[in-house]
Amino acid sequence: MQTKLVKLTAIIALMISTKMAHSQTPANMNETRKIEVTGTAEMKIIPDEIFVVITIQEYTENKKKTDINEVRKNFLAACAKTGIAKENISIQGMNGYNNSGWYWQRKKKAPDFVASSSYVIKFNSGEQIERLMSQLDDKGTQNMYISSTSHSKMDEFKRQVKTEALQAAKAKATYLCEGIGEKIGKVLLIKEVEGTNYAEPMMMKSRMMEASMADSNFEPSGLEFQKITIQMEILAQFAIQ
Repeated sequence: MQTKLVKLTAIIALMISTKMAHSQTPANMNETRKIEVTGTAEMKIIPDEIFVVITIQEYTENKKKTDINEVRKNFLAACAKTGIAKENISIQGMNGYNNSGWYWQRKKKAPDFVASSSYVIKFNSGEQIERLMSQLDDKGTQNMYISSTSHSKMDEFKRQVKTEALQAAKAKATYLCEGIGEKIGKVLLIKEVEGTNYAEPMMMKSRMMEASMADSNFEPSGLEFQKITIQMEILAQFAIQ
């Protein structure tokens, strides 16, 4: 009986020591060796969606008043002559529109009150903007500025730049590992870092505006808009073989 008890005690002790030996194995012995890098890529594109805000207003010349309805009619006629589709013209705001009762109330209180309207127009090129500017009535045009630029294939370009950023990350991991005589294995993690795309929407040269407004005989200036820069960054982890 005592012999069996001794054998059982020995077996239990052996099991405990084996378990303790495994528990004392360093944690990093079972971890995959890996390298973590970031890759970046960039692309410059010429915008084909240019959003311009134009404000028109009524005016008086030689004691003759041209009200906001007439100014609006002439403005939309100029847009049509330039080839701008109606769906690319939207109203941003109105200040004392002529058909509004509020407009006539304001007129009674302030005879010098001037009604105005603002429109957002989507152009596809700088030349198209120049063409409209050559048609606009200077007296009825209060303000004009470029609010933003984009491209109709922006999502497609972004996907391309992200792919190039990931390829750049892989290339970086490859040459870093080769520098110490190692090779990369399978990818362990791909994480997209927030990308950016930016431009200078106000970069339409003053020369472009001045040349168009000053000469009714339109001749394109040939100037281009500032290119939009798309930048992407990808974080990636690769196993080291």
